[in-house]
Amino acid sequence: MERWESFQRQKGNIAGAEMAKVLRDQFGDVPLPSVATPEISLEIEWNRQAQNLAGFFAKELKFKTPEGYITTLPKFEPQPENWKGRLDTPVIVETRIRPERQAQLVGMYYFLIEGTKTDWNKEIKNYLIPNAPYAAWLEDGRNNRNRRPKDVRRNLKPDEIAGTELDGIALYISNPKILGYHFLDLPGTSIGSDHTAMLTVSSGKTVMSHSSTEEATPFFGSVIRGRQK
Repeated sequence: MERWESFQRQKGNIAGAEMAKVLRDQFGDVPLPSVATPEISLEIEWNRQAQNLAGFFAKELKFKTPEGYITTLPKFEPQPENWKGRLDTPVIVETRIRPERQAQLVGMYYFLIEGTKTDWNKEIKNYLIPNAPYAAWLEDGRNNRNRRPKDVRRNLKPDEIAGTELDGIALYISNPKILGYHFLDLPGTSIGSDHTAMLTVSSGKTVMSHSSTEEATPFFGSVIRGRQK
């Protein structure tokens, strides 16, 4: 709660900061909430996500039926043992629609400019930008809160890739409530030389914008994607 108070003051939200102070004085400090990851059946989760994606994107891609769209989506691979506790969140990621259009279709405000964006992961040896939908295992940012995106990039393991704006959109579609726990830094999408994409909530609206790779707060966490060798 003390960190939340400080963060609100930095943003200029004095009313929010004072409310946090009152609550801290009355009840003591409390840890930041974290989103739980329940045990799930991969088949059930795949069907749920596939139907959600079909609802948003099938018509845009001119499929006659949601079922026709769903047949084009890849299945989840079993989670590798050494990913458990690290890369625990399965998502299906759509790539055939531009990120800004995806954001529009799912109700996000999108403030990234096309000409300024690059895929930072191109710096990683043997990395190929996906050109078809893919199923991925993500670290959803919870373990990277209060870490600079710059440092997250620098410390990626050989089987990790920095999460991109498309990973962030897919994660939001699969679990919109995640932004009630923490916001998402997406260090795989570079904006200029020193910014990265981020997914936040502002005035009740979901917003894709950007922030400095040098900034770290307990309310943002960088998304990481697993990479099979």
